[in-house]
Amino acid sequence: MRKHLGLILGLLIVMSSFNFVLAGEELLFEGYLNKGDSILVGPLVVVLQDVKRDYAVNESESTYKAMILILKDNKVLNMDYASIKVPNPEKIQELLTNTTFLYAMAETLGYDTTNPVELAQFYLWLESASQEEIVDAVFKTVEEHPELGISKEDLLMRITYPNINLIGENETIEVEVDGEKVSITALQIYPNGARISISGPSEWKASMISAYLTTWAETPKKVRPGDEITVKVHIKNEGALKAKFITVVVSPTPVSFAPSGGGTGEVIAQVASQSGVVQSVLLPVDSAVKYIEYLDGKEEKVVEFKFKVNENIDPGIYPLYISLAYHVQMGENLQMLQGFDYFSITVIREGEATFEIENIEKPEIVHPGEDFEVTIGLRNLGFEPAKEVLVDLSPSLEFQNGAILIDNTTKQHFTYVINTNKIMKYKFRLHVSEDASTGSYPMRLKVSYYSGDSKDQREQTFDFSIQVVRRNQAFIEIESVEMDPKAIEPGDEFVLKVKVKNVGEERARAFSFRIEPSEVNAPGEVTKVDLSSLQNLPIQGSQSMSENLQVAINQIMEQLARENINAFLPIGEDNIKYLPELAPGEEKILEFHLKANERLENSIYPLKVSLEYLSTPNDEKLTDDRLIGIPILGREHLIISKVSTSPSRVLAGTNNVEINFEVENIGSGSARYIILKPMPEDPFELSETSEQIINIGTLRQGDSAKASFKVNIKEGAKGGTYEIPVKIEYKDSSGNAREDMIKIPVIVNEKPKITVEKVSFDKTPMQGEEVLVYIRVKNIGGEQAENVIIEGVVKADQPFTLSKRSDYIGTLDPGKEGEGVLELSIANNAIPKDYTIQVRIRAVGDKESGDDNVYVFEESITIPVKENTETRRNLRTAGVFIGVLALVVILWTYWRGKKGS
Repeated sequence: MRKHLGLILGLLIVMSSFNFVLAGEELLFEGYLNKGDSILVGPLVVVLQDVKRDYAVNESESTYKAMILILKDNKVLNMDYASIKVPNPEKIQELLTNTTFLYAMAETLGYDTTNPVELAQFYLWLESASQEEIVDAVFKTVEEHPELGISKEDLLMRITYPNINLIGENETIEVEVDGEKVSITALQIYPNGARISISGPSEWKASMISAYLTTWAETPKKVRPGDEITVKVHIKNEGALKAKFITVVVSPTPVSFAPSGGGTGEVIAQVASQSGVVQSVLLPVDSAVKYIEYLDGKEEKVVEFKFKVNENIDPGIYPLYISLAYHVQMGENLQMLQGFDYFSITVIREGEATFEIENIEKPEIVHPGEDFEVTIGLRNLGFEPAKEVLVDLSPSLEFQNGAILIDNTTKQHFTYVINTNKIMKYKFRLHVSEDASTGSYPMRLKVSYYSGDSKDQREQTFDFSIQVVRRNQAFIEIESVEMDPKAIEPGDEFVLKVKVKNVGEERARAFSFRIEPSEVNAPGEVTKVDLSSLQNLPIQGSQSMSENLQVAINQIMEQLARENINAFLPIGEDNIKYLPELAPGEEKILEFHLKANERLENSIYPLKVSLEYLSTPNDEKLTDDRLIGIPILGREHLIISKVSTSPSRVLAGTNNVEINFEVENIGSGSARYIILKPMPEDPFELSETSEQIINIGTLRQGDSAKASFKVNIKEGAKGGTYEIPVKIEYKDSSGNAREDMIKIPVIVNEKPKITVEKVSFDKTPMQGEEVLVYIRVKNIGGEQAENVIIEGVVKADQPFTLSKRSDYIGTLDPGKEGEGVLELSIANNAIPKDYTIQVRIRAVGDKESGDDNVYVFEESITIPVKENTETRRNLRTAGVFIGVLALVVILWTYWRGKKGS
C-alpha cells in the first residue's frame, strides 16, 4: 500500500511540475509591426528598429532581416554583433557607366538593343526606376551574363551592426529577464515591417501602449431647455498597464490640467471659468468632476454626470468635451497624461403644433349608389398641444356636381385638445350618387386649430381622391410612374415608365394613352446690355449709376424674355401608346422616350396625359385626363474646390495639423443634410480635438461650404502627396440617401533627421585624463540640414567636465555624414565603468525649400572610463616618499630636542 501511495505521489509531483512548465511560458503576442513600432511586454519594450535586405542569401530564402531591440529600463538586453552584405554603391555606379554592361542589362530586361526606340525606352526606365529595381536588375544581369566576368560577390560590401540582432524568417531571439525566458520569433519579414510572435511568462501582458484611456459619452438623443439629464461617460484602458488617479471632467471646452496637480478646487475653478458654466448648455446638478482610483489594462468603467439643461439656451447642437488626467508608472516615477474627447447635445425648443396624415382607410374603388366610410388618422407632430381642433371634409371645388355626398353628421369633427405626438382618428360616412361617372374624385380635408396659447388660428389642408367605377364597366388606373434615370437635369433624355391597371369589372378594348403637349413658362435667351460707356460721362457718380442701371435693365429684360415652351418632347416615336385589350385586374407597363427641354429650371413640371378606351359589354367610350408630376431636380456633384493646411508646411511627427477645405456643388441638383466623416489612413490619424462629424447643411447648385478637421502625422511618415478620404452622406434632390467618398490631397514635406553614426576617441578614456571625443553624425532624413551643431550635456553627478562643449559641423545633405569634436576632462576619482552622456544636435531646415524650422535631436553616447594604473602607482610612490620624509623630520626634531637638553 505504501509502495503504491509513493508511486501516486511521485506521479502527482511529476505532473504538477510538468503543468507548471507548460503554464510558465505562453504566447503573449502575435501580429504585425511596422518599422519603428514598439510593443510593451511585461517589463520589456520590444522595438522593430529596422528591416534590411541581405543580398548574400540564396534566392529561395528571405532576402530581408529584421533588427529587433529588447529593452528594459532603457538598456538593450540583446547586445550582439551581426552583419549583412549589401550592394556597394560605388561599384554599382561604376557598372552603370559601362556601355557594354548597360547593353547586357537592357537585353536581360527584354529590350531589343538593335532597335533605337526600345533602347531609348530602356534609358527612360533607367532614369525613373527606383534604386532597388536597378540593383535587382544589375544582379540579374550578372547572373545571366557570365561572359562579363563579374561575380555577385564583387558587387557586395559587408556592414556590421553593433548591439542589434539581425534575424531572418523563423529565427528566434531568446533573453533571460529576472530568471524568466522570453522568446521572440520573426514569422514573416517584409520590406517595411514584420510579423512576430513573443512568448514569455503567462502572467505578463502585451500591449502596443502602456496605458491609454479612451472615452465615449452616452446621452439622450434630444433634450429640451429645463430638462434634467444623465450623461454616462464610458472610460476604457486600452493599454496593458494600470492607469491611476483618474480625473474626469465634462465641460463646454477642454480643461488643461496643471502639471502640479492643483487638486479639486483648481479643476472646478477651470470648469467654471471656461466659457462660463452659468451660461453654458448644461448646468451640473452635483459636480462636473469625477474621480476613479485606478483602471487596469483593458478594464472599463462608467461614470455618471447629472446636468440640467439651461432654460435660456437656444435650440441647436452644442459641443461638450470630456477631459481626462491620469497617471502611469514609468520606472520609479509617475507620469501624468491627458486626454480629450468630444460629443454633442441636441437642444430642441417647444415647437408649434402641426399635423400630418398618419393613415387613410378607404375602399380601393367604389361604385355608383354605394355607401362607404373613410377613416383618417391625424398626428400632432409639434411640441405644443393643438387646441379647438376642427376637422372638415369636402369635395374639391372643381367637382361640385354632387357625385360624392358626405353625411352631414360626420362632415365635421371637433376635438378640444390634441397633445404632442397624439394620434386622433376621424370617421366620415359618404355616398356615391347613382349617376356618378367613372373617374377619380379629389377630396379635401381642412384642419383648423390653435397652437398652444397662441391667439392666432392655424389651418392645414390635405388632399386625397376617391376612385368611382361604374358597375359592369372597365376602369383604367395609373398604378405607378417611374423614370430612368431617376434624377433628371434640363436637356436630359429619359424613359418614362407608366404602369396601368384595369381595376374595373369588364374588359377595356382599344386602349390609348396619349401624352398631351404641355407648355410651361421658362426663361428665354437674353443678350446682356453693356452700359459701361456711361461711366465716362462728366457726371458725379456716373460709374455707380451705370452699374445699377445695367443690372436693373438686364433683370427687366430677363423677365420680358420669358416664354412658354414645351417641357417634354418625344424622341423618335409618337407620343401615344396603344393596347388592344386589358382584362379586369391586368397590368401593363408603357414606356415613352422623352427629352426634357434644356431651358427648364429645376422644379416639378406637370405632364398631362389622356386615357381613352371602350368598356365591354356595350363598348361605352370612356375618357379620362390625368396629370403626372415630373421632377426636374438635377443631379448633385460634390467636389473639393480648395485645400489648405495650418501650418502650411506639414512635417512628419506633427500633431493637430488643421486641414481646411471647401466642398462645392458643381451639379445642377441640391444636396441636403450633408454630413462629412473624415476617415484618415496611415500615416494620418484624427487628432483628439478634431471634429469627428462635420455638418455643412444644404448645398444648392453653385453653393460651397468651408469645413476643417485636425490630424496627427506619424513620426516615420515619408515625404510626398497623400490623400485623406472623407465620407459624404447626404440626401439628393429626390430625397434618396446617398453616400460618396472624396479625397483631400495633403503634401507631407521632408525634414532632416540627424543621428549619431559613430563615436571614437583620440586615446583610451582614463581617470584624470582629457580626451577628444569624435562624434560622426549622419542626416538620414529627406531634407538638407543647415548649420548643424553638436553640444555635449553632462549631468552634475557625473565625473566629467566639458572643456569644449560644442562644435560646428555645417550643412549635411540627405545621406551625408559630418564629424564634430568635444573635449572631455575625466576626474581622478572617476569609477572605472561605462558612462552615458547626452549629445544634443541642432540643425536648421533647408531655407531654399521654405523650411526655416529649428530641429533638435537628442542622442546618447557611451564613455568607457578605464582605471589609470600609472597614476595610481605614482600616487602610491609619492605616498611612501612623503611617509619616509615625515619620519626623518620627526627623528631629527627629536634628536635636536634631546641635544638641547
